[in-house]
Amino acid sequence: MKIFQENMVSFIVLTLFFLIGTSSSSLVSDFHALVTLKQGFEFADPVLSSWNSSSPSSVCSWVGIQCLEGRVVSVDLTDMNLYGSVSPRILSLERLIHLSLAGNNFTGTIEIANLISLHSLNISNNQFSGGLDWSYSSIANLELFDAYNNNFTAFLPLGILSLSKLKYLDLGGNYFYGEIPESYGNLLSLEYLSLAGNDLHGKIPAELGNLTNLKEIYLGYFNVFEGGIPVQFGKLVNLVHMDLSSCELDGRIPHELGNLKSLETLFLHINLLSGLIPKQLGNLTGLVNLDLSDNALTGEIPFEFINLKQLKLLNLFMNRLHGSIPEFIADLLDLETLGLWMNNFTGEIPQKLGQNGKLQMLDLSSNKLTGTIPRNLCASHQLKILILLKNFLFGPIPDGLGTCSSLTRVRLGENYLNGTIPNGFIYLASAKSS
Repeated sequence: MKIFQENMVSFIVLTLFFLIGTSSSSLVSDFHALVTLKQGFEFADPVLSSWNSSSPSSVCSWVGIQCLEGRVVSVDLTDMNLYGSVSPRILSLERLIHLSLAGNNFTGTIEIANLISLHSLNISNNQFSGGLDWSYSSIANLELFDAYNNNFTAFLPLGILSLSKLKYLDLGGNYFYGEIPESYGNLLSLEYLSLAGNDLHGKIPAELGNLTNLKEIYLGYFNVFEGGIPVQFGKLVNLVHMDLSSCELDGRIPHELGNLKSLETLFLHINLLSGLIPKQLGNLTGLVNLDLSDNALTGEIPFEFINLKQLKLLNLFMNRLHGSIPEFIADLLDLETLGLWMNNFTGEIPQKLGQNGKLQMLDLSSNKLTGTIPRNLCASHQLKILILLKNFLFGPIPDGLGTCSSLTRVRLGENYLNGTIPNGFIYLASAKSS
């Protein structure tokens, strides 16, 4: 028994020496990988002066580096204004969990692979080029992938479909072309998807409606899609932010979007959408920002919008809407921005408008509005923009506007206003009036 115990102690000691030696040699491997990485950078000092090539044992105290159990697990070089290329030697950091190269000026191609522990990868806001046809199965635990604002020029990568745990995907602000693959509708763990600001075309796949865990989706800006908004988007019940603006969508706004009860922002502006504004959008009682401007929408502002009590921004300008501006618009307690210009609205401006004390921007120009200018538009003392030109307004300019020092732009021309100009109105320090 004594011999067995002595042998056991010897075995444990030898094992510990082996493990320590292995950990130490692995950290040395990480050290060499980081030194090589730095050598590919231009202007790396002084920001990376702590990356001392003569001191392997100090790796874990280097700026941007975190270790766990004697191995490098995080490299964060965000916004360090670095230039140059990224060495493939970075793939030797086999225990890496988090990698951020964001906000630098790196150029050339990049491929991240064989990092099975990697959960978070951010290469956004650089000048990387080429494509992203990587071996994604070798980084299968990835949950966040941000490649926003680079110079990638290729089809959207299909290999991403092997990332079953992916929650955040941003490929926006590049030059990806072709169509959005229908198979992207199989990325069922996604909570954030941005493909905005590319050169994509074709139809928006109905299959994206299967991504029911999505909270934010951005598909517009520079993309040119055919057809309209898929009715299947009405299944994205966890959406908080939908931005499909400026991508030439046509057809009607699906009434199914009224099912998105968690929605806080709906941006569909600068498209070719037509028909009536669905009354079902009045079901979106948590909506804060609604922009349907610069389309070809017709009809009136739905009465059901009376339920949108949380609205801060309502933009419907540059459409073909008619009817009166509903009185309930003035009762929106948080309303800050109201843009209804270039429509065919008639009747009077709601006289209570501005009484909520939060109004900052009001543009009702180029309509057929009559009546007088409401007296309390600047009750907030935050009103910056007031544009009412090209209507049929009459009566005096309210005295309160003479003390509205927050105004930076005023345009009241091409109406039938009369009376005297309020004291101080023409002396407002920053206002440009006409």
